[in-house]
Amino acid sequence: MQSKKIFSLIALLTVLLLSACSKPYNEGEGNTDGMGADGGVYGADGYTVPGGSDIYGNQAMNNRAQLGDFYEDPSYGVNVQGGPQSSAKDRVIYFAYDSAELDSRSLAVLRVHSQYLREHGNTRVVLEGHTDERGTQEYNIALGERRAYSVRNQFISEGVNPEQIRVLSYGEERPAADCQDESCYARNRRAVIVY
Repeated sequence: MQSKKIFSLIALLTVLLLSACSKPYNEGEGNTDGMGADGGVYGADGYTVPGGSDIYGNQAMNNRAQLGDFYEDPSYGVNVQGGPQSSAKDRVIYFAYDSAELDSRSLAVLRVHSQYLREHGNTRVVLEGHTDERGTQEYNIALGERRAYSVRNQFISEGVNPEQIRVLSYGEERPAADCQDESCYARNRRAVIVY
């Protein structure tokens, strides 16, 4: 009887783990390798869209933006530039504790990126969702995904083609700041726009 309970518990945990890891990109899309339907790579360095001549991507800037340590930067949200040439701080969107709600500072950043994406229909982005370390790994993956989808939904509401956007959640796995106080937690609660 005891071994049956243990086996059932292991089976349940396996199913929960697999379901938590499924669909890291847009719902209903089976492609999770970072490639678009048109063959364009999302978030890579120096990619081109088939049939186009523009080169997109900036790996150094993407890597810096993934660190996202701009929460207290006084220039955050001011004079924002959209697109692959944008600065790292202009690619980070911050969130309140346990929230996927966008604030006015974040909306200002997103408006500029939305405009760029509308004007450059071949440009693709990956929206990476991140959390602080509080909460279970499964919960944080889901929260990171909700944050990335908040950014995606804002882009779409401003006229960006959904085909230009992919969503990925890292949860707590890639912190911007590695300490255990509120200032660090605030810098880790973010979504990153990766061109």
